[in-house]
Amino acid sequence: MSDKLLTISKIALKSIFTAKRYDTEILEEDLSRIMFIRNYIDECTEYVKENGIDINTEEYISELKNYALELFLIQCEEAIPPKEKNSKGFNLNDQQVEDAEYFNYIYNNLEYPE
Repeated sequence: MSDKLLTISKIALKSIFTAKRYDTEILEEDLSRIMFIRNYIDECTEYVKENGIDINTEEYISELKNYALELFLIQCEEAIPPKEKNSKGFNLNDQQVEDAEYFNYIYNNLEYPE
């Protein structure tokens, strides 16, 4: 796989999460952000196919989606208030599994879970 293409794509994904620092209205909702990520990954994949870039597109998509999920989980963890994080019944691993399921549901279905 083209490491440079993957690195550039990851930088763009990271910008989706850091944009909120500069403008609180940019991709405020999870649904909008995750849909934007999916669209971005789809567009990157189309670019790769259209330009005949010799990479495994399934591996490329998987790598980008996993990286976006990793950034999403970090963002979710940072949003947990310290009081909740330090409470006796809180389990970060359980919370991350729940957050990952939430991300994947929106990514795959383009809507919030019911």
